[in-house]
Amino acid sequence: MLKIKRTIILGFLLLLAAISNAQQSRVTAAYTFLQQNQLDSAKANIDAAVVHPETQEDGQAWYIRGFVYKTIYNQKEKGNKESTARIEALVSFKKSLSIDTTRENVQENIKNIKYLATTLYNDAAASLDTIDYKIAVRNFDIFREYYLLVDPSVSNFKQKEIDFANAIATVYTRIYEGDRKGKVDFLNLAKAAYNRALSFDPNNINANYNMGILYYNQAVNLINQSDYDLDIVALNDVQDNSINLFKASLPFMEKAYSLDPNRKETLLGLSGIYFSLNEKEKSNEFKQKLEQIGK
Repeated sequence: MLKIKRTIILGFLLLLAAISNAQQSRVTAAYTFLQQNQLDSAKANIDAAVVHPETQEDGQAWYIRGFVYKTIYNQKEKGNKESTARIEALVSFKKSLSIDTTRENVQENIKNIKYLATTLYNDAAASLDTIDYKIAVRNFDIFREYYLLVDPSVSNFKQKEIDFANAIATVYTRIYEGDRKGKVDFLNLAKAAYNRALSFDPNNINANYNMGILYYNQAVNLINQSDYDLDIVALNDVQDNSINLFKASLPFMEKAYSLDPNRKETLLGLSGIYFSLNEKEKSNEFKQKLEQIGK
């Protein structure tokens, strides 16, 4: 009886060893197929390996999976701004980085994540228009996640955040201007984006100036769109709301002026804001500065 038990246990251990070897063989096969550029076979083998309990925590397996999907992206999906292969490659390199106890592939994992993240940033920049803006936002969010994973230095990332926030705010503004009544949400999105840029750099001149213009134009549009036959109560509401918007515009425009006193657009904006707030003397002051610069 004891002999039978030993035989069963031995058989079970041999079976486990065979399964383990089978999964390692899948990893090896995937690598071989990758070298032979047989990507479908490489993908099938490595996908099976990384979900099996024997190899699902194998850093080398995930590293190879990253390469398989990176190669698929480079060869088949490079022009696709929403490439799923690129995402799978990033997920794989990240997983390998987190579980690779040998630390053998650390630098390569980081190098590949940086490369793929950079392509996401480039695709985000190329999608900054009124049609593909959602792709731009998604790609930049993923880029941010992976870039900070391998380079957590905020200072290196700060300028990218500012540039993207200013750029997407411009797109949101353009969408809003195309349909002011139907796309009010985009006005709020534009303000939020400029505020994000200012959270990284309160002295960013473009974000300050454009935020000032947003409020200024909102006030002007409110006045221009008012019906001529408004009753006195409704007219007072329009005037109060427009004045509040001109006041909201003022600190941003003043800040932009302090950062660049000779910028014509800012001087013109300040002259208009103070005129609207019935501060004629201040309005003329900036008007004269504008005229002096123009001489």
